[in-house]
Amino acid sequence: MFGVVLISCRQQTQEKQNTALKKVKTANSKYLLKKENNVDVFALSDIQGKWELKKSSNTNSETLEINNFELLDREFILGDGTSNTYFEIDSIHNLEYHIEGHFYNHSLAEEMKSLEKKIYDLFKVKLNTFRGVMITKCSPPFHKIYVFGDNLLVWYSGDYMQFVKSKNAKEVLFKCKENDNGISRYEDPLNKTCVCNESAFNRAYEIFYNESPDYLKKDLLKKLPQSNFKTRSEDAEVQYKWILQDTLKIEMGFQGGENRYIFYKNDDNKIEYKEYLSLP
Repeated sequence: MFGVVLISCRQQTQEKQNTALKKVKTANSKYLLKKENNVDVFALSDIQGKWELKKSSNTNSETLEINNFELLDREFILGDGTSNTYFEIDSIHNLEYHIEGHFYNHSLAEEMKSLEKKIYDLFKVKLNTFRGVMITKCSPPFHKIYVFGDNLLVWYSGDYMQFVKSKNAKEVLFKCKENDNGISRYEDPLNKTCVCNESAFNRAYEIFYNESPDYLKKDLLKKLPQSNFKTRSEDAEVQYKWILQDTLKIEMGFQGGENRYIFYKNDDNKIEYKEYLSLP
């Protein structure tokens, strides 16, 4: 059962995987996902945010150890943030591609029919709303997260879970673009560039702090220091460095690598920052 499964994720400080969409060799592949007329194309922005467990086939779902996760810009944060990793999106292959060979003693057609009945009876989710899969470096059941319309489903060993976006989810004020150039992080440590609709460093930092995942927030200062400052926590050494009062550098040194953030005003006079991830 999910409640007793030890879930782990390969940490993001390891080499980032190529997040490009999977390719099919031919457009006539039987595994090519056919988009329904009433189903929108799957986009990363559709799934960003916090997700919480709505229903589980496990009758003891209230005792489950993991009942929520958060999806950022290609980053998957499980539970309380102790496990986080990158994920890739496959919106090209169909559902059969991902489940073929996972079931035994039945044909794929029989299993698809059984799956269709199972997820509709449990969650009122229709099979034809399938939009794609997120593939993580976590152990089951969160190794694959299936997107059906506005629902995220996971299943493993006969147990099924339905996740929906948290009703308390807030709008993300920093809009980010990932540096997805396919180059190794050892050669190009730039991870993403983010911009917000603020011109003041104090307000932009406040947004940055509030939107940071808990595993980073615990090492950051809640208020932006107005001069150079160094602090140390149990897990990190953090330095705030000002350059001529128009550029802010935040360096976070961890045992497994370093995060660097450079804040500045862009050509539109809005605060922008670049995130660099240095690997050991």
